Amino acid sequence: MIVAFSRIQLRWLAAPALLISCAFSNGVLHAQCHGEDGGSSLVAEIRGGDTLILEDGRSVRLFGALLPRRGGENQSASQARDAAEKQIAELVSGQVVQLQLDAARRDRYGRVMAQVFVMKGDQRIWVQEKLVGSGLARVISSKENRGCIPELLSAEEAARNSRLGNWATGLFSVKQAASEDILAGLAQNFEIIEGRVENVAEVKGRVYLNFGKNWRRDFTATIPGDAAKLFPGEADALSKLKGRSVRVRGWLENVNGPSINITHPEQLELLTGDTASH
Repeated sequence: MIVAFSRIQLRWLAAPALLISCAFSNGVLHAQCHGEDGGSSLVAEIRGGDTLILEDGRSVRLFGALLPRRGGENQSASQARDAAEKQIAELVSGQVVQLQLDAARRDRYGRVMAQVFVMKGDQRIWVQEKLVGSGLARVISSKENRGCIPELLSAEEAARNSRLGNWATGLFSVKQAASEDILAGLAQNFEIIEGRVENVAEVKGRVYLNFGKNWRRDFTATIPGDAAKLFPGEADALSKLKGRSVRVRGWLENVNGPSINITHPEQLELLTGDTASH
């Protein structure tokens, strides 16, 4: 069980861990995602494997689902990318897709950032959830676009627990915060890291979650002041994470040891005792 620290979970430290809202039917996850209607259009082309070119002229980024990057000589990463692109093509090629939008509408390349849905017979398929739930993509979010991330996190956890797709091959994995030497070699990669918070420090409005005693070497999650304000209870509540097991996701940097910058609550999950990965 996980708690994604979303905007609506105001009692996230006082209450037991909450289940993200979703429904199960015949063992398949059907999450609900609601956003502003971005209209519908026919998919005329797919570029780069994951950018949809619509008949109305818009290019669409499948926001929230991070596909594997081709790894040069890393054949498994390239094969995993191929599998994800194949699933996208099977779902949307020649289909009319419906877009749902969040606060940030376009990325720096001018692509529309949207959750994408397609009708297959009488079934409405959420493309990002399908990718994540099949273990072909991981969840990525931003400070501006958080609306459907809890549902995607739930789909990701189900795929991880069932060892589907890239979770079975080891291409996707949850790294341990205590493995600082391994993490140090993963800078510039998107990683999911979990461990026990050794202590919490606040310096000039910035909150540091330290996962070891040596903050110059051990893994640290850094929460800037503006991001801390997005957490219910803000910095005071974050201080109560000391001694708790959490999971952090984001782009890994080497700044006084391996670190991830947290810009919004959905990057941080509170774990119960039986969900930590080993």
